[in-house]
Amino acid sequence: MKILILGAGQVGASLARYLSRDTENDITIVDKDEVNLSDIARHLDVKTICGHGSYPNILEQAEIRSMDMLIAVTKSDEGNMLACQMAHTLYNVGKKIARIRTAEYLYHDKLFSDYAIPIDFVITPEVLVTNFIKRMVEQPGAEQIFEFDNGLIQLVETKAYKGTPIVGRPIKELHEHLPKTRVRIVAIYRNGEAIPAYGDTVIKDGDRVYFVTKKGSVAEVLKEFRRLDRPYKNIIIAGGGLIGLNLAKFLEKNHRVRIIELNKQRVKEIADELEDTIVLHGNASDQDLLTEEGIESTDLFLALTDSDEINVIVSILAKRLGAHKTVALVKRNVYKDLATQSDGVDMVISPDQITTSGILSHIRKGDTMMVHSLRQGKAEAIEVIVHGDKSHSDVIGKSIEEIKLPEGAVFASVVRGDEVIMASRTLVIQENDHVLLVLSDVNKIHQIEELFEGYFD
Repeated sequence: MKILILGAGQVGASLARYLSRDTENDITIVDKDEVNLSDIARHLDVKTICGHGSYPNILEQAEIRSMDMLIAVTKSDEGNMLACQMAHTLYNVGKKIARIRTAEYLYHDKLFSDYAIPIDFVITPEVLVTNFIKRMVEQPGAEQIFEFDNGLIQLVETKAYKGTPIVGRPIKELHEHLPKTRVRIVAIYRNGEAIPAYGDTVIKDGDRVYFVTKKGSVAEVLKEFRRLDRPYKNIIIAGGGLIGLNLAKFLEKNHRVRIIELNKQRVKEIADELEDTIVLHGNASDQDLLTEEGIESTDLFLALTDSDEINVIVSILAKRLGAHKTVALVKRNVYKDLATQSDGVDMVISPDQITTSGILSHIRKGDTMMVHSLRQGKAEAIEVIVHGDKSHSDVIGKSIEEIKLPEGAVFASVVRGDEVIMASRTLVIQENDHVLLVLSDVNKIHQIEELFEGYFD
């Protein structure tokens, strides 16, 4: 696939890095910053062009007429919209994706259509990240939660700790502990390496476990791997940007929420939009301020400023001062590694990976409802709707044990109507099933696409 990416910032670079792993993709990236492009060119086999992505001559230099897809993720919403308009009107590009961050543009359903601004898919990173954090707050103890089939099924990542029911025991005993709960372990990572999740595989202390279950069963399953964190009641948010503001709006009804914001004008703005949240003007790295606000009794400290450095530093400080759990929003890999290795940061949230997941569902071939990037882009979970006539299918009417998946790929679950079915060897795939698959090696995605070719365009 020939893909043109406009914008070589954090999201654009992350997309280029992820998509260029697929040797069948031909990637060109445009940005007006030569430094960003030089850094990408040193590490990736992609074509780079310096210039404004909304200028026709630059688009033509990037050979836009031959592109299958345009992904506009520059810092300018207006520039992204204009580029998509030209790609549609002048160059007949088949699929156009744009990042739109300004909320005012999102209020009008008919704005993004072939009859107005021709964008096929609009991505709003702040909304995606906010929803991701909401799910994490709702399920203390989960490292990450990914939703499929409109939230009916959740894929959960957690860390296993010794002294809990299933640690030191084989996976097959999980069903003995939870006989009425539909759950399936689909992946295990031990010391950073994927290991098969068979029935006799023994869960060990420190394993990163991925399991699928219905939303209402997550807390019950988590108790098998770790002692459940206490419910989050007292929450401090560092950073009153769009993510911090929207999260506070969601949380303030059932939690005691405080936001710390350095910009005095922004403090006034967000205070007017919030009802039960205390908005504080100050620096989140001010130890006296944190102490005065009772950091030692804070259940959850969320560092959501625009600065990776500040988010890591204030999370470590908050942890040392007694915060129960700290979460840092981090974009750059160097700070991700620093935060991950620090005892002061309990969880690192990557907005680039979350945004990439949002875009991937529109890149994968066929009728894919949802795609989530896992393990920093090395793995993937994908939800496919099964269409087609049985006589033309390698999947419909076959049991899972008859379907030859590539190594490292597993069937996780099937949603059939309103029924959730955990994958088993004898389960027969039917037409219109929503199938969730997990790949520990994303390079096997084309083998999955070929397997479901009866349903892929």
